[in-house]
Amino acid sequence: MSLLEALTMTSGLVYLVLLLWQGRSGWGWTLSLLLAAALWLLVADSVLWLALGLVATTLALWLRYRPLLMLAHIDSQRLRTATRQLLLLCWVLVAVQYVVHIGQLGLGMTPWLVRPDVVDGFLPIAGGLGLRAWLGQGLTDPHHPAATVTVLLLSLSALLLGRAFCAWFCPLGLVGEWLHGLRSRLLPGEWTPPRWLDAVMRGQKFLVLAFLLFIILLAVPAAALPGYLASPYHQAADMKMGAFFFNLTLISGLCLGWVLLLTATFRQGFCRYLCPYGAWFALLGLLTPVRIRRDPARCLRSLGHDCDKCSRACPSRIQVHQLIAVQSLECTSCQSCVAACPKRADALHLGTQGQRLASRQLLGLLCLLLLVLPLLAYGLLDLWVSQTPIPDRYELLQRLPWLSH
Repeated sequence: MSLLEALTMTSGLVYLVLLLWQGRSGWGWTLSLLLAAALWLLVADSVLWLALGLVATTLALWLRYRPLLMLAHIDSQRLRTATRQLLLLCWVLVAVQYVVHIGQLGLGMTPWLVRPDVVDGFLPIAGGLGLRAWLGQGLTDPHHPAATVTVLLLSLSALLLGRAFCAWFCPLGLVGEWLHGLRSRLLPGEWTPPRWLDAVMRGQKFLVLAFLLFIILLAVPAAALPGYLASPYHQAADMKMGAFFFNLTLISGLCLGWVLLLTATFRQGFCRYLCPYGAWFALLGLLTPVRIRRDPARCLRSLGHDCDKCSRACPSRIQVHQLIAVQSLECTSCQSCVAACPKRADALHLGTQGQRLASRQLLGLLCLLLLVLPLLAYGLLDLWVSQTPIPDRYELLQRLPWLSH
């Protein structure tokens, strides 16, 4: 595991510890902290201890100059923005590390930066096939195990929390917002397609998802799975993905241009119209009991006010003020509607029918599912680091233009 990955995962664990510490009540929080300490001792290696030391040092320097923020007092949108910016910074550094690693490998040098395995999170086909082999045949993918873990945990997060990953963790969504903001400054105006065209364009992400599911579930027979996972094409899947975008052909250039056009033109264009992960999360999210809920008795509309601030704040253009429970495929639990509501959590909240879920708790659950559980997969199951030897990866890189299914 690279230091950047270790820092990100360790930060998620530290956030959970702070959440438990600041919200302590009864003996449950003490037991939870003891369990966290026990799990850390089980999985920690030298890289993780170094990462913990760096995170602890950063916190100590923060405390020297200003008090530690109470998580319960941080506005949901500030918390979400800070989280996404930090994760985007981590992804940028990971991308730089990966490019340097591949560049040195291509020059025949032994890379002085290890390969960050978290890049396998961008390989849904490899992750889906690896998960199918693991669940169906008990086989683990030695070449892209992080892809298997990522697909499994993202799917689990969608079953429990819907599309919360999209609003709280996804770095591509934040970049998309910046591109749209840049376009809005150059060409002012919020452009919204007609309802029929919006529905047609939203179908794109489900078509891409259907194609991916076809490959994962049907295109590779069960008997051929072990051979595919051992094939050179699968071993080089991350490099093939990178080459698709960095060595632009007519087809990849048109695909990239279409992505950029929709992202810049429409608010949340990539998330709304193109992202297959978003489509998968949306379908799984239909099963979650956690959703935005409106209490009509406490809503200002019950007092005769024509208030629709929640709907106008929603980046997904959902008519929240007309609903009791938001069950839209486009809802990402960003809580922009809650933040915009004049009565805040009195009238709108995220949660189940009987339990409210504060923004800090939602973030804590995401950290548990997507940052702490990968630590367990890494430390206890040895399912994170690719086992493809460096010499094999060099040979694959040389043969990359000729590798095919």
